[in-house]
Amino acid sequence: MTATASHLLFLPYPAYGHMMPVLPVLAELVARGHRVTCFATDDFADRVRATGAQVHPYDPPPSADPPPGVIDADECARAPLKLLNASLAVLPTIEACLDGPPDVVVYDTTLWLTGRLLAARWQRPSIQLSPTFVSNDHFNLSDQQQEYAGQIDRSHPALAEFATRLTEAVTGSGLPEERQVELFHGREEFTIAFLPREFQFAGETFDERHVFVGPTGQADDGPGWRPPPDGRNVLLVSLGTTVNNQPDFFRDCVRAFANLPWHVVIALGARVDPAELGELPPNVEAHRWVPLRSVLAHASVFLCQSGMGSVMQALHAGVPMVVVPHHPEQHVNARRLTDLGLARVVQRDEASVEALRDAVSVVAADAAMRDRVHRMRGHVRAAGGAARAADAVERQLRAALEGVA
Repeated sequence: MTATASHLLFLPYPAYGHMMPVLPVLAELVARGHRVTCFATDDFADRVRATGAQVHPYDPPPSADPPPGVIDADECARAPLKLLNASLAVLPTIEACLDGPPDVVVYDTTLWLTGRLLAARWQRPSIQLSPTFVSNDHFNLSDQQQEYAGQIDRSHPALAEFATRLTEAVTGSGLPEERQVELFHGREEFTIAFLPREFQFAGETFDERHVFVGPTGQADDGPGWRPPPDGRNVLLVSLGTTVNNQPDFFRDCVRAFANLPWHVVIALGARVDPAELGELPPNVEAHRWVPLRSVLAHASVFLCQSGMGSVMQALHAGVPMVVVPHHPEQHVNARRLTDLGLARVVQRDEASVEALRDAVSVVAADAAMRDRVHRMRGHVRAAGGAARAADAVERQLRAALEGVA
């Protein structure tokens, strides 16, 4: 095993918010001469191939279906079991597809058991990838989410089944007992997080096992976007890739800014047809897809759902936000944005035409918020992105080699 020409196994979770930050890291590592193998679903296979990495299909593919409209305590109790079952189901395929153990296993935090089990069996170093906030003794993402979803009933049958299935998987792994304990807790795991330390809750409390690289600079596909020549302020509207089945919300946005001195660009996603919005006023354009980075380069305000991918793109561009969080994790993101003075929150059940219009107007006029966003933009751009993530992977490889030596 050599750190300069190694075989790197990547196990990202096959959803846009998890996959997209990983792709530039794959490309960077391939460019440095590594052999990179990445598992993905059909939706992302071509994107992975474009990086130069070898792609294998997850079989059976973990679900990338949009989450339910409401995520409550019951749904939060069921989610760990669903993910555990998906993680265990793909293990045999991953092992069968490889021609030998890789030199390192790099896995999404959602597939934590898959990555840790394989690394332990192969006696290889492992690296965890987090597209969102990471947890330690000073901040716990799960606890924060329960503030919005409700407290989970610890006697919930799904939790009991989760504990049984996890115990069976760990005790049946063939690993020594002390390794089994670490497999579950992951206290020593090295983690790469796709956000800057300055945005992480309690960021100063995370030690050298955590590297905060920020967004990785995934480029837009296709041609860029140019604003109209009339000089209007640009408002970008998007609900990301998971909660975008909201035609009424998009219609409200059209009504809120029709014939006002804004040029509005709406990114609908795959589940709403532009025709559902009806006839659009001259200052509004709506598409299933727009090049977000290109539009954000000209935008004054970004109206979004506060998904971490959207937030990082906005902060990289230095654009203040109005956020309408839908799910617990998005509420946590929105809390951090408001703590830092980077956005204004409109609650989902209060997102009327008037509330959206007023919030955008307030943010557009808030010079102090714009200054804070620009300072955070500096932290985002200095975090290192894909190059720093690749450096971290190589550093872990070198450390493993030195440990063997």
